[in-house]
Amino acid sequence: MNFLTSSVVKAEESVDFATIQRSHIRTFRAHHPDGDKARVSQGLVVIPTDSATPSQRQRYEVYAQQRTPRTTSPQGPARMMFAPDLVGPSEQIAERLHAHAGYQEVSEVAFALPFSFEHDDYVQILTDIATRLGPELGWRPVSN
Repeated sequence: MNFLTSSVVKAEESVDFATIQRSHIRTFRAHHPDGDKARVSQGLVVIPTDSATPSQRQRYEVYAQQRTPRTTSPQGPARMMFAPDLVGPSEQIAERLHAHAGYQEVSEVAFALPFSFEHDDYVQILTDIATRLGPELGWRPVSN
């Protein structure tokens, strides 16, 4: 049994998304037979802009800005909290992830892609994740 943390949490013990996510991870591991070695991955939306065109960068920033209000306080009667989208150069995204309380607890990450972008946007984002953000986070391709 593994755990994929979501980019949506319920604000029960805090209104800080990263703190809540860290709490969920620690609770899972406290009850898992493998303890701290239990496999946990984190789901977040990241949009690196290293090779993006100026129009792509603008579109990505507008996309994230439109979604930001839902990340600043609990939403609705269920008090749901959403992780902010991380948009910018890979170096800055990596710095933000390394400072993220939830990220500090995980052994792997599942980056989610926005649903409303164009094919060329996805190619650019995935290429930047593989060639720039991944290495900034310590990822290295497996050699054959």
